[in-house]
Amino acid sequence: MTRLLKLNILLLILLVAGCGAKKNDSVNETAGNNAETADTSGDMVKSPTDQPNSQSSGIPVEVTPITRGDISSFLLYNSTMETEQMADVFSRISGLVEKLYVEEAQTVKKNQPMVQLEQDEYILEEEKAKLQYDKSQSEFKRFEALKEKNLISQEEFENARLSLRQAELQWKQAKLNLDYTIVRSPINGVIGERLVQVGDRIQPATRLFSVSNMEDKVVRVFVPQDELRKCYLNQPATITSEVLPNREFVGWVKRISPIVDPTSGTFKVTVGVKDPQNALHPGLFVSAKLIVDTHKDAMLIPKTALVYENERTYIFSVVRDSVQKIELEKGFEDAQKVELLNPLADTTSIVVVGQDGLNEGNKVKIIRTREYDWQKMLNRTVSQNSGSKANLPSGTN
Repeated sequence: MTRLLKLNILLLILLVAGCGAKKNDSVNETAGNNAETADTSGDMVKSPTDQPNSQSSGIPVEVTPITRGDISSFLLYNSTMETEQMADVFSRISGLVEKLYVEEAQTVKKNQPMVQLEQDEYILEEEKAKLQYDKSQSEFKRFEALKEKNLISQEEFENARLSLRQAELQWKQAKLNLDYTIVRSPINGVIGERLVQVGDRIQPATRLFSVSNMEDKVVRVFVPQDELRKCYLNQPATITSEVLPNREFVGWVKRISPIVDPTSGTFKVTVGVKDPQNALHPGLFVSAKLIVDTHKDAMLIPKTALVYENERTYIFSVVRDSVQKIELEKGFEDAQKVELLNPLADTTSIVVVGQDGLNEGNKVKIIRTREYDWQKMLNRTVSQNSGSKANLPSGTN
């Protein structure tokens, strides 16, 4: 009986142990399945920011609307700035430089003292000449009294009169030489160069200064004879220089030479320049544009919009969100803009940045719209240069 009881208890223990192991295996399998389900769910669900954007936003470009303004046809020539009045200063006499009254870049007036020479020698010469003149004058008065009494001949009287005249001229020459010891400016202007020092011994052939009248500036250009009919007096012109970017100076044709140089086939045209602020200096390299014709209220686009292919010129216009490639029909042009002759609406947007590499129908995204006011830009460049037509000579167009 006892042995049978022990056997039953052993069987019961084995049964309980087997059920527990099976339960644990079931729990572990369920947990594994749940973990696998969680991993699979993590792979399938992603935030929208992690997903690639399958929609294209287009090629970024900058555009500008077609603008209206004036544009001109012109003849362009390069030359150097000059002045109508430019003089080299020399002394009329020789001597030793004692004083300098002026320096380079200084403004001088006509007859203003510039250099003084030593005067001692010339003062003595003037005093000697004055003494001789006084002596000749006394002798002439004596001969004049004798002539009234017929005590001398007519020939003796004439000799005395000529001696007095000669002494007078010698005195005047001595006074003039004394005055020449002060070298004076021959014109109004600015001293461009000083070539003399205190203590130098100078001769009449010695160049002392160069003086330029900065108020009357000109540009001399040489135009081919084929363009003769396009030039006329008071023809409007503009002057520019790389030294002064984005500035234009108003000019006009002052003179046209009637002679054509047979060697070069050109004729000289002198262009006057308005420069009240003295921004242009003599010797400066400049470009002169002689305005031949002007189109008013023309359709204008910037040259940055142009694309060149196989000797043809194209532009890209934006239609909704894509571009249209258009072969350019152009009229007048200058360094910044070109006249558009294509039949386009004024509201058309033209690509000015990003057009390289574009093709017909490409999708684009406008990131910026640029606006060009050509007339305002021109007025700004000439506003400080006396650019109004009222300042031009009478008859200027």
